[in-house]
Amino acid sequence: MINKVLNSPFDLKTSLALPVNEQSYTLTDELKDIAPEMVPELFSQFDQERVAKLLHQQFTALIMVSSSSTVLGYQYSDTELALRTVISSQQEGLLNNENSDELMKRLNKSVKYIHGAYANTSDILASLGQLGYEQKSFLASSEQRVERALGSYMESINRTDNEDNDNYSFELSVKTKQGDIINIIFNSSQGYDESTGQTVDGFTLSYQVEGDLSEAEHQALTEVLAGIGQMADEFFKVSQNSYSNYVPAGQADFNLDFLADFNHQQLSGFDVSFSTTENQQFGSSENNLDLSYHIDQESNQQALIFNSQAGINEIDFSLDMSTFGGKDVKQMQQYLATLDKNLEDSRYHSKGDNKTSAFGKKDDLKMQQGFAIFKGAFASMSSAAQRYSNIESVAAQQFTDGRAMVAELVDNMISNDPRYQGLGSETKNSLGAGISKLADFDAKFSFSKEPPGRGLRPKISIELAQVTQQHKSGKLTGISQSKTLATHFDYQLTRPDYYDKTESYNIATAVKNQALLGLDQQHQVDVSKETYQFNPKTNQYELQMAFNENIENESNIRLINDIWLENTESSHTMDKKERIANEGSPEDFKRTNHHSHKKLMTLIGDLDKLAENKHLKRQYLTALDEVNFFMDSNTK
Repeated sequence: MINKVLNSPFDLKTSLALPVNEQSYTLTDELKDIAPEMVPELFSQFDQERVAKLLHQQFTALIMVSSSSTVLGYQYSDTELALRTVISSQQEGLLNNENSDELMKRLNKSVKYIHGAYANTSDILASLGQLGYEQKSFLASSEQRVERALGSYMESINRTDNEDNDNYSFELSVKTKQGDIINIIFNSSQGYDESTGQTVDGFTLSYQVEGDLSEAEHQALTEVLAGIGQMADEFFKVSQNSYSNYVPAGQADFNLDFLADFNHQQLSGFDVSFSTTENQQFGSSENNLDLSYHIDQESNQQALIFNSQAGINEIDFSLDMSTFGGKDVKQMQQYLATLDKNLEDSRYHSKGDNKTSAFGKKDDLKMQQGFAIFKGAFASMSSAAQRYSNIESVAAQQFTDGRAMVAELVDNMISNDPRYQGLGSETKNSLGAGISKLADFDAKFSFSKEPPGRGLRPKISIELAQVTQQHKSGKLTGISQSKTLATHFDYQLTRPDYYDKTESYNIATAVKNQALLGLDQQHQVDVSKETYQFNPKTNQYELQMAFNENIENESNIRLINDIWLENTESSHTMDKKERIANEGSPEDFKRTNHHSHKKLMTLIGDLDKLAENKHLKRQYLTALDEVNFFMDSNTK
């Protein structure tokens, strides 16, 4: 709908008569056109009178007006020329006994010619270097007058097959780094007036700038408008579903890839919202999408908030991420795979009595599509942080170079040192071992179903975070990092079933003279799940299964004077109880328990040299104490 309406930057009503297959103009194009040109001076060579004369010449060249209808010595206005063009063309069609489809084609052709006259006038002025603010304003006002004049004529033939109450809106606010604000608002509505028996339309398109934009700011704005425009085109895309004209929010095939190239040097952020309200034959439908993205230069943080409501479904996600980070393809792939795995786990554990997803097939698909947008935004913001770090090299060097060096030392020890034993085999570390060079972040995603009445309200939420710190004490430096993942599913108090899983990986290092002296790692997984079944006799949900599991693995390595000292510890605890029958007392459960705990210390190196040389032994023990104290101080 929006793509069809915005066939021209100024003529909004006439374009309604154009059928779908003759439309190519989209909201992306509209946003590009509406961006302000950085030509502040007013051109004086072509005043309004000369522009009007040039416009009339283009009307004459493009529009064949019957000579018999011309009054000698009378100069038609732009509005009169446009009206006479449409009316005379329709009269000619009626005289030829043309049917409604043929008359519609004539109307489309007339409107196209009118657009062409304005476009050609604008192009000629631009080629002469005379398309300034005054000339643009005159052409815009003229075309708006034509729009109003044609509005009443086109009302009788416009949208006779769509008389429902529909509203579509788009709002965008962009803020520059200097504090200038650009606001763009578009509203389109259509409805049926029972008192008059006519279809009523309303359109609003406004553009406002608070401040003065530089050429660089204008270019950055244009790039953002291109990305936002593509989102808008997808959000308002016509659906193939006969019961709905629009693809619900969350189903649209859009992405946030343009964030990777967001110009942080000129812009500080934007807020955008889309909405559709449709009153179809089979009930009303409302879709809303709000997106906010901002960069805080003082805290070196970028933040994104996304909310989409499509009928009874809601998608929420947020991303807080540092603007400093390095490239780490392996870690990014690990994070994306982990997100997919945990979403799949949540979907599997959300299956109810009928072994199908609690969301149903259709809504389950919407959740996965929303999750794809979330992952895309995560990857794009990470790429933006890499680009920002390259541009702001002086500030970023203090943050990323040290981490990159330590990450290489850790990766070399884990991957290549034959003495390394790892974190045990109780469970796989899905977060990835070693130090991530990506920008730190806190990413949250949730999908919920909110049906009216007393229906079940399933909800899935996933949170992934990374936090990195740098440490220094004397000649020792180090980096500590935590990676955490939390997955949760429940029915928001409409049913007691739930599933919880948390996974964490913590790593700390001690480095001296570019040598890795200490490496501590901890990995932990906790899982908790309960399922219930409704008992109609008691009118209550009764526990069917309860499961709790804890897995912990730890490794502490000291490598001083080529002496390898490693302490590893692992534990596994599991408790599960299942109801024997569908009904029964609390003691009618089968219970399974498991617990294991292992500890191991490994010492590899030439210990004889310490036994034979007391001075060397004292140096080793002193260095060992320093590293242990450094590590303990930085992990508390």
